Amino acid sequence: MDEMKKKEHDDQKLHIAVFPWLAFGHFLPFLHLSNHLSQLGHRISFISTPKNLRRLSEIISPDLSARIAMVPLPFPSVNGLPPDSAESTSELPSHLVPFLKRAYDKLQFPLTEFLQNSDVNWLINDFAPHWLPPIATRLGINSVFFSIYSATTLAFGGSPEDLLRRCEKQVGDLTEVPQWMPPQSKVAFRRY
Repeated sequence: MDEMKKKEHDDQKLHIAVFPWLAFGHFLPFLHLSNHLSQLGHRISFISTPKNLRRLSEIISPDLSARIAMVPLPFPSVNGLPPDSAESTSELPSHLVPFLKRAYDKLQFPLTEFLQNSDVNWLINDFAPHWLPPIATRLGINSVFFSIYSATTLAFGGSPEDLLRRCEKQVGDLTEVPQWMPPQSKVAFRRY
């Protein structure tokens, strides 16, 4: 009887792939989440570029590295980024981050190939890969967006329509309750 319960419990374990944005402020929360999920017995594939995974492996404990598979995707070349380029925002001046986003978008093809050839059940992604949820759906993989930001920060980012139109915000826009929020809301920043 105990053997059957153990097998049933093992069958409920998942293979979860995580794919954070190329910034250490995103890697670390995704790594903490991965650690927690791995402690529950789930297999984790932490996906990023080789340089970022090497840097992460220097700061994680050996017991964590034994439970989480680091999956390197080759960093693509992009016009505008220097050769032998940085692979995270911490290594780039801010004016080059849009080029890093282009490189991140080029990870779509090797990531899709990894997902097609793996037994991933769930995919946890960050804000940047707008192209990833349709790929996961096509492959029959459940996906979820994991935000490192609070709900208030996300609300001030704008409505989905504004975000798609990339509407620019002015400081004054943040001192009023956004139009898409309920009128009774008092959420707004104050000038000090």
